[in-house]
Amino acid sequence: MASTDTRKGKAANRDGPAGDRARSGQVVDWDDAARLLAAGHSHREVCELAGCTLPQLQAKLARSAAFREAVDRHREEGPGEPAVMYDRLRRLVYTHLERLVRSGNLRVLLWIADKLKLVQPIDKAMPELELQSVLRNLSEEEFAQFEALGRR
Repeated sequence: MASTDTRKGKAANRDGPAGDRARSGQVVDWDDAARLLAAGHSHREVCELAGCTLPQLQAKLARSAAFREAVDRHREEGPGEPAVMYDRLRRLVYTHLERLVRSGNLRVLLWIADKLKLVQPIDKAMPELELQSVLRNLSEEEFAQFEALGRR
């Protein structure tokens, strides 16, 4: 049977010393986590954005009166600066998109490919139509130079 010290040691190795470190030695910004909770994000979203684990967040909520007060204070203060809110929203969108892409969600993959112009529909990928479009947009001088290339 494992002793209490052994269990605490294993938990510290997994979650970081005193619950302040998360995955890969990343330091958790608990004020940011409190702000995210106050804004109404779920615990899982807060964990993803703040870089902590769910057990760390739950322990912080259960054991730290200062953290709970920070959540309440941020709730009273409101959302804050628009630029800060935009940055948080952007991070949240990227986090969710990344998770959906990693899970292999085909709709999200196709949507991202479309938005980034990574894939063209077959009917738009016809080179002869593109060439005709380019030729129509040439000036008379440019068209004459193009025709001269074929005579060489």
